[in-house]
Amino acid sequence: MGTKGGKPLSSIEKKQTRVEKKEEKKLIREEKKETRLNIVDPSLVRKVAEDIKGIPFVTTFTLVQKYGIKYSTARKILRALSSQNIVNISLKGRRVTVAVPVKSTTK
Repeated sequence: MGTKGGKPLSSIEKKQTRVEKKEEKKLIREEKKETRLNIVDPSLVRKVAEDIKGIPFVTTFTLVQKYGIKYSTARKILRALSSQNIVNISLKGRRVTVAVPVKSTTK
């Protein structure tokens, strides 16, 4: 007595094509992830750094309104300015980030 035969070739071929399609989709997703990494333009960061010197505080919303940029880009700019010690982030929530410009010590 033998066992029942294996799957027919057509079902094996179908499974193989499904696996190949999944791999192709995976590669496409990885390419999209690479393109989504948008780095903030350094000239925009410099411009914001110069403009916020006279302001008592800066929020992500004020940057969005003033420069017409995306909210996520405004958050990235504030993080970049914070890492350069141009601003101190005094309040950080899920949606709102409030930063206070650092007072220069030179007179």
